[in-house]
Amino acid sequence: MKKMEPTRKSDAAPPRRLVLYVEDNEDNWSVAELRLASVYRMIRAATDREACALLTKHADELYFVLMDVELQGSQLDGIALTKLLRGRLPSDQIPEFARSVQPSLIPVVFVTAYHATFGATMHAAGGNLVVPKPVEFRQLIRALTSMHLNGISSS
Repeated sequence: MKKMEPTRKSDAAPPRRLVLYVEDNEDNWSVAELRLASVYRMIRAATDREACALLTKHADELYFVLMDVELQGSQLDGIALTKLLRGRLPSDQIPEFARSVQPSLIPVVFVTAYHATFGATMHAAGGNLVVPKPVEFRQLIRALTSMHLNGISSS
């Protein structure tokens, strides 16, 4: 008779979900990566070109996009990138490098100091949530979890 070995729970942690943070400020990125890396796999785009490349490459893996509004040195700001992602950016405003981005329902969370001024504009562009800077990361994680539990996530 074959001896049965006891079942062991795996010591491996569950896979962390991939989050793209579109953020041009190195300090903001570093803090977010440090605070969120235990919960999510973080990747960063500092420019609109990088964002488009990563949105195309990881379209099927992304859990959320954290989006800054102002992107220094970029043709498209965070609002225009969100419109692009939602298929709402007029074709004559889409730069050549952005034409590979396919419309998507990936949740977009604006992380910005402009929340009071442009909050309605961000929602109209297709953003799911607006989080003010400086970010309170516990609240951000709770909001992302709540969005996921309420079915507002891509996975």
